[in-house]
Amino acid sequence: MESLSGVRLVWEGKENELIERPLEYGSRVEVVYPHPLFQSNNLFGERLDNVPQLEPASLNRMYQGDNLAVLNLLLQQGFAGKIDLIYIDPPYLSNSNYNSRISVEHQGQKYFIERLAFKDRDEDLLSYLQQIYKRLKLMKMLLSEQGSIFIHLDWHSSHYVKILLDEIFSSDNFVNEIVWCYGGGSGTRRHFHRKHDQILWYGKGKDYTFNPQYRPYTEGTLQRGLTRVKGKKYKLHKEGALLQDWWVDINKILSPTARENLKFPTQKPLALLKRIIASASNPGDLAADFYAGSGTTAEACEEMNRSWISCDSSKLAIQSSRYRLLRKKARPFQITELIDEGSEGQKQGILDLIVPEVCSYDEKQAMVKFGIFRYDSPLFPFENRNFVSCLDFWELDWDYDGCFSSQLQVIREKPDYTLPLPLQLSILLPKQEEYRMAIKSYDIFGHSIIKSFAFPGCQ
Repeated sequence: MESLSGVRLVWEGKENELIERPLEYGSRVEVVYPHPLFQSNNLFGERLDNVPQLEPASLNRMYQGDNLAVLNLLLQQGFAGKIDLIYIDPPYLSNSNYNSRISVEHQGQKYFIERLAFKDRDEDLLSYLQQIYKRLKLMKMLLSEQGSIFIHLDWHSSHYVKILLDEIFSSDNFVNEIVWCYGGGSGTRRHFHRKHDQILWYGKGKDYTFNPQYRPYTEGTLQRGLTRVKGKKYKLHKEGALLQDWWVDINKILSPTARENLKFPTQKPLALLKRIIASASNPGDLAADFYAGSGTTAEACEEMNRSWISCDSSKLAIQSSRYRLLRKKARPFQITELIDEGSEGQKQGILDLIVPEVCSYDEKQAMVKFGIFRYDSPLFPFENRNFVSCLDFWELDWDYDGCFSSQLQVIREKPDYTLPLPLQLSILLPKQEEYRMAIKSYDIFGHSIIKSFAFPGCQ
């Protein structure tokens, strides 16, 4: 349906074919069963059993790859009309690189390293509009009749994108422009300090889900007990004051030491996503985020009993999302990596493992000791380095069959790479004649290595 205003943005190539062929991509699929071990855990004698065989359709989904290919893939897999809520935080046309700044330890000293998370650098305005337009059209196809889409933008591009949304979803289905105000940062002498984002909310149709949200009353309102407007009396709601479209009570993640801070640029607060999800979906609904970043939407869905689909092209984004879901002890989920056969592979590092030791523990179980001896990468900035500070986390598949499944994860309690990361484990496994395991390590640059190994068991 065209915009009721009759206003459209037009450019050459706008209506090029939307449906592409994602199956030209190769893919790697793995299932993650969150079972995190921290430095504070007892790393001796953790018991592992066979993981349950789950139907793929029952798993939440994370995709690493171009979201245009993922959107087409989901349509081919029958997700048209199945997603109840989409939240996206796309590039803003800011012409910037976004880096993640972390600290590592080397020879007793703390050093800062910057990692490129993603680039927001379209060639020009038309390129930006084309990539947003194609994706929004496909997202509309995926939405259910009760579905909504929330698009998080700022002053760079919100005025352009709203015209596209009016065209695709119809201005009749525009629900709200939510203004999210936040503090922090310094001012400028050239203009007023820019301290808000816009979140544009559109329904697929008129039957979109809306659950009113409330905020606590101010102290003055509570003291009065009643409010009087034009001679009328209004009783106070026990839930609080009905929330408006001007949100000032949720700030950005400002503290570098906050537990929520994953050192990922553009990370949005969990409270912001929980409010959006609570407003426009119900428990059991399916939500999606196709510019997932650090995975805030997925974590919010875990807390609020929603199913989720998450996608990002950045390896660092996928790794940050994976870490936070492991730390959260989320439900099992599936990760699909789309592989462009024509792209260059990542620079491979070196992963050396400790020779496993096996001994009988009781009639049915064996104690198996194993771990990482050394990890090296050409991307590490120091010689004679402490490789532990350059490792993010590592995972184990104790019953490896050629397709990695993450069944146990060794992680830090927060993303502080000056903290120790255990490199050895002793675990209890069912007795068998031979074990075939695989360890997958992740470094701070978003790269991973899998190494499998087989060794005799005991009966």
